[in-house]
Amino acid sequence: MPSTPFPLLRTPHVVIREVLELFHCRELVMFSLCSKRTTRLVKLHKNRYNGNELHVNCDTVPEVRWCQTGDQSTYTLLGVSSMAEVISDSKEEIIEIRGHRVPIIYDHLSKIWVTYWDDPIQGMKTVVEFLSSVHLDSRLNFRFNEYEFILQNCAAPILHLRTNPVEILIYTYHGHFLKRDTIRIANGQWVTLDNLLNLNCAEVNLEFTLLNCKELNEFLKQWLAGKFPRLEGVRIAMKPFHYSEEDLLKGIENPMTKRVEGKEWKRKTFKFSSRGWDIEMDDGRTLTACYSINNMSVCMAVWPQ
Repeated sequence: MPSTPFPLLRTPHVVIREVLELFHCRELVMFSLCSKRTTRLVKLHKNRYNGNELHVNCDTVPEVRWCQTGDQSTYTLLGVSSMAEVISDSKEEIIEIRGHRVPIIYDHLSKIWVTYWDDPIQGMKTVVEFLSSVHLDSRLNFRFNEYEFILQNCAAPILHLRTNPVEILIYTYHGHFLKRDTIRIANGQWVTLDNLLNLNCAEVNLEFTLLNCKELNEFLKQWLAGKFPRLEGVRIAMKPFHYSEEDLLKGIENPMTKRVEGKEWKRKTFKFSSRGWDIEMDDGRTLTACYSINNMSVCMAVWPQ
């Protein structure tokens, strides 16, 4: 029965990641050789082949093998041979490896895919560099349009962005944010006050932001006034020497009292316990704002009624 093609590259990133997790290391290599886009996808999605070693074997057909550190089992990824060794009647494909377009043929005797080069020494160097980047570097950054596509189209209730947009220090985002339960951003240097004010979440967890307490003061005032009815908790990572309680609470006229007992607030992606300031919101609920030394963060949360 003939197989039915599946449009993998048209599926969301979360689907692609789960499919790539099922691939064997050799399948990942062949998939990554299909196009520049598939190479990027393999690098973007962290796979289980981190913590590994590449070995160069120079027997009959020079080849590059892969194994996990501490495991003696090895798997051949690609072979390298001279262009003069290409068998004329073999069915070959042309692939691109780090800018070099070369033939690749499946060697049925050795049961490996072999690439053919005018200069096999340069070929081996290029193949090792390529395989090292595929299997050892899983932190390649998203392009701007890829990052924005995820923000605007990934409707998952919990969105955890672990990968950065390219040139994160000059990246700005002016688009909309989807309604979701939780957003967690591992590197939030691009997040501005306007971005924070436009989030539509129940929980916000941001690492490495450039936000300051004066900006968080404006955010807190709007939260107290009822702008974010769904929001339950916010964590903004911040070094202690950047935190200013005076700037955070300046100008707030809502009734507030200093909490005398520590009480733990906990939801999905973070928790804190602090003797911060309890502030009465305009709708009658209680919000606590504080600096949590355990989280190295400004934490603000609404207590369940």
